[in-house]
Amino acid sequence: MNWEKIRNDFPVTNNAIYFQSAAMSPIPNQVLDVIINAFTRLNQFGDIHFMEDLIETEKLNKILATMLNTDAENINILPNNSFAMSLLALSFKENIKTPFNIVSMFDEFPSNTVPFEYKGITMKYVEAENSRFPIENIMSKVDKNTLAVVTSYVQFCTGFRQDIETLGKELKKRNVLFVVNATQGFPLFPVDVKKCNIDVLTCSVHKWGFSGHTGTIFYTSPEFREHFASPIAGWLSVDTNNELIYTGKNVPFSLHGSARRYYTGTYNLQTLIGFKAAIEYLNNIGFENIRYRLFELGDYLIKKLKEAEIQIVSPVNNYKERSAIISINMGNKLNVKALTYLETKNIFTSFRFEMLRISFNIFNNFDDIDKLIEALTELKKAN
Repeated sequence: MNWEKIRNDFPVTNNAIYFQSAAMSPIPNQVLDVIINAFTRLNQFGDIHFMEDLIETEKLNKILATMLNTDAENINILPNNSFAMSLLALSFKENIKTPFNIVSMFDEFPSNTVPFEYKGITMKYVEAENSRFPIENIMSKVDKNTLAVVTSYVQFCTGFRQDIETLGKELKKRNVLFVVNATQGFPLFPVDVKKCNIDVLTCSVHKWGFSGHTGTIFYTSPEFREHFASPIAGWLSVDTNNELIYTGKNVPFSLHGSARRYYTGTYNLQTLIGFKAAIEYLNNIGFENIRYRLFELGDYLIKKLKEAEIQIVSPVNNYKERSAIISINMGNKLNVKALTYLETKNIFTSFRFEMLRISFNIFNNFDDIDKLIEALTELKKAN
C-alpha cells in the first residue's frame, strides 16, 4: 500500500500532527467531495431528489448489514449513542416488570451508562484489571437477575479490545442480553453479530467512520425486537403498507417489524450519503490492509515509548486485545502539562481518565510518532 498517497487524502496532515481520531476522525477529500455535492444538490434543487437520496441511504444499510453479517432490515441509524442507550433503558423499564440489573464495565464512556442510571436501573460495574476486563470477571457479576451485559468492543480510554465472540457465547448460555457499543472499533475492526450472539449493537461513526457527526449505527436482532417493544415512535415508524405517510387518527396502527420501527422521523440524508462514501473509501483500501497498518504504527509507537521509558497503560502485549488507541502515564501533573505542551508543537492528543490518549490512524506515519516522542522526551527532561 502507498500510505503516503493515502496520507495526501487527508489535509489535516498539512495542519497538525493529529492523534485524536478516537475523538473524531478527519474526513478524507473524497468523502468531503461527496458531502459537498449532496448539499449542493439540496441547495439547487431542494427536495426534488429526496427519494433518490433515501434510496442511496438504504444502500448504506445493505453495506453495513453485510459487514455485520446480518440483514438490512436489522439496521437503523439513530442520532447518537446516548439516544440509542436511552431507547434501550426505556424499553427495559417498560417491558420487564420483575427486578433486574445490568452488568457493565467501570471504564465505559458515560453514554453507555448514564441512560440506564437515569432510569433507576440497577447497574453492576466490573473493575478493570491491568486495564483489561477478563471475561471470567464479567461473568462473576452476572446473576439470576441480570438482564443484559453492556460493554464497549474497544474501551475509549485504554483501547482494550474485548473478545466479544467468547463473551457473547457465555452470555447466550445464560440467556443474558448482549449489548455492544462498537464505536471505538468498527468498521476498522470486524464484528459478526451472529457469531458473537449480539442482541443490540451501537456504533457512533464520527470516531472511525471518516464522515463527521453522522449518527449511530443501531443493530437489533429480530428476537430482541420481538420481546422488547419500541418505547418511542414517529411517523416513519408506522407500517403503512407501502404508503409513504400514515395519516390515521384515533385508529389502531402497528410499527414496522423491522428496524424501521426506530425511524421516528426524517434525518440528514446528505451526511449519511457521505458515510456511505467513507465506507466505500475504506473498503477500497481494504480493511485487512488498514488493520495491518494500524498494528504496524502501534508496534512502532510502543517501541519508541519503551525506549523513552514512558509508561504504557493500555494492554499491548496481545494483538487480539489491541486497537488504534494507546494511553500513557507520565504522572498526573505531567499528563496535563503534556497535553498543552504538545499543542504548542502542533501535536494533538487527548486527556482521558487522567492519562494521555494517543489514537493513531491510517494517515499517520512514523515521522508523526517520532515528533510525538521527541516532544514528550523534551517535556520529561524539563520536569
